[in-house]
Parts: sequence; structure tokens; C-alpha cells
Amino acid sequence: ILLVIGSFFQAKAQTNDAGQQFIKKKCRTDRVSLPLSPNRPPFPPEFDSITVLDFRRDTSRIGLVGGGGRAQQEMMFHAPVTTQVSAYLNAGYSSPKGNHTLLVVIKDLWISDHAVLNYRMFSKPSWRVSFRFEAYLQTKDGYTPLTYLDTVTTAFGSTSANMASNELPELIERFMYKVAALNLDVDLAMKRKVSYDQIDSFSRTRFNYSMDTATNLVKGVYSTVGEFRNNRPSITQYEISKDRSANLELSIPDGTGRFIYTHTVWGFCDGNQTYVMMDGNLFPVFSVQHQFYVLGSKEYSDHKFWVPLFMLIPGGSFISSTADVSESVIRSLRLFRLDVRSGAVVE
Repeated sequence: ILLVIGSFFQAKAQTNDAGQQFIKKKCRTDRVSLPLSPNRPPFPPEFDSITVLDFRRDTSRIGLVGGGGRAQQEMMFHAPVTTQVSAYLNAGYSSPKGNHTLLVVIKDLWISDHAVLNYRMFSKPSWRVSFRFEAYLQTKDGYTPLTYLDTVTTAFGSTSANMASNELPELIERFMYKVAALNLDVDLAMKRKVSYDQIDSFSRTRFNYSMDTATNLVKGVYSTVGEFRNNRPSITQYEISKDRSANLELSIPDGTGRFIYTHTVWGFCDGNQTYVMMDGNLFPVFSVQHQFYVLGSKEYSDHKFWVPLFMLIPGGSFISSTADVSESVIRSLRLFRLDVRSGAVVE
């Protein structure tokens, strides 16, 4: 199967804009509401205003989910994340009677989905929200770290937008009541203060690796995800070939210098495009802001039955997002995220 990279990802310097365009081209947009429940318990009048900063890896969306069939949807609020969350927090958790100012830093807010097989082998939709909010008390001397909520919640049998509209207010409420449980005037008097620049710098340390800003990609084979992060492939001798289906095959020298096919390395770079390997298959990696995405597949679909395959498979034109495997079996290509810490490809 010929892997068609096309004009989207010809060079790393272009991948942020090209990657954004590709996601927009491939995915429909599903807007998520953030309703403020009129029946929520009253919140103590601690804060006169709440400010929100978004330090997520990709601030342009809040998730990617299936959209029926082979389609995918990008999940977004009706306004930018900082605008929507700030309006929600100030409407529900600030008061003119408050005498403190709160800063909320968003480190993670991501909606994904996956199919869970029950004992009868039927696929059941499962929606997941990853959430990390951090709270800082603003003072005349800087900011005092207060608390955070870092969790993942899962729901079954609901549409992703409806699930998010139900789950996100609950997660935010749990976070805000952790803040309310603190005695802001007494317990925190002796806590250390940090500056805005320190909050900004510390939040950006997650992106402090060479590949995040690399414009000149080093050719070679990555033995580990660490080599990918550092733009330093350790294996510079390699051969690329194609099998009968035009899949890319990677060979590296053994102890005698003879080139042998490998499926145990982490990935590969040809100088223009990076790839990650799973079970011997190479497929493309591209970035949007500080988030790396991959285009691959975790399942085969057949005209008569569905076969789960827990490996990522490249192939076909990514514009159509399908690739023929046989006369009856095709595989659907979809977008995944790359965890640059572990090297895993995730939903």
C-alpha cells in the first residue's frame, strides 16, 4: 500500500500550518456547550474575578472523536477555550462580595473516544475526558499555588458533545470546591509566592525539547522516543524499500554489516518527514502547536465482520482515509495523538 504524504507534510517547518489545515479538512467540527446548572449548590463568595490561561499542547481544539463510519470530528467550544471557561467560572464561582482574585491554568482538557468490546463482541462507544486545572491565588506579591485537579473520566453510550456538556461542569465543580475547601486567609499566609513569568516558564518546560521547534530534521532511525524528542537518531545507516503492497519497509545493518528488516525500532526520519513504527509499519507524524499527531489505523474492517487489530497501520491516501488490504478488507485511517513522554500513540 503506497503511503501518500502529498503536499501537507513535505517539511517540518510547514507542518504546524499544514497539520492544522489537514485536521480541518479531514474532520467536521462539533461544538460543545458549557451549561451552568441553576440547581448547583451555592459557592462561597471568595473571588471577585477569575482569570484563565490555556497551556495545553494544542489550544485550538478540545478533542478528536469518531463521527460515524470512517469520519472524525474535532471537538470545540463555541468560543476560544480561555473565553468560554473564564465566562463560565466568573458566572458560577465569582461574586462582587469576594475579596480574592483567582488564576486558573489549564494544562489538560481533551475529549477522546474508543470502542469497548463487551462479552458478545459488540462495540460499545466510550467517551473519555482528560482534565487538569491548576489554581493560583493572585496577591500583591505574585501568585500563591493553591491546588489542582488531575483526572480522567469516562462515560458510555452518549454522544461526545452531550457527554462533554455533562461531564465538564461536574469536573470544574469538583476542582472549584477543592479550592473553596482551603482557608485562603490563614492556611496560605506562609506559602511561597511565584511570579507570572515563573508560572509561564514552568508550564512551558513540557515543550522544552529539540523536536518541538526543529526546522532541520536529522535523517536516520530512532531507537527510542527520546531520540525523536531530541532530533538525534542513533542509527544513520538504513535502507528503505517497499513490499508487494508498497508499504515502506525499514532495514538496518546487523553485526556483520548486512542490512536486515527491523520492526523493533521506534521510528524513522527521511530528512523531511518523521514516522513512528508499530509492529513493523511506518506512518507519518505531524505537529500542531506543541502536539504531535499521527495518521494510522487500529482496526481492519471487513464487508462481513469487524476485526480489532491493536497495531497502527499506514497506507492509502490520507485524503480518503482508507486503504485496501484485500478484495473484502479495508482499513480506516484516523488521527491519533503521540505522547512524546512515553512514545505511545493514544486516542
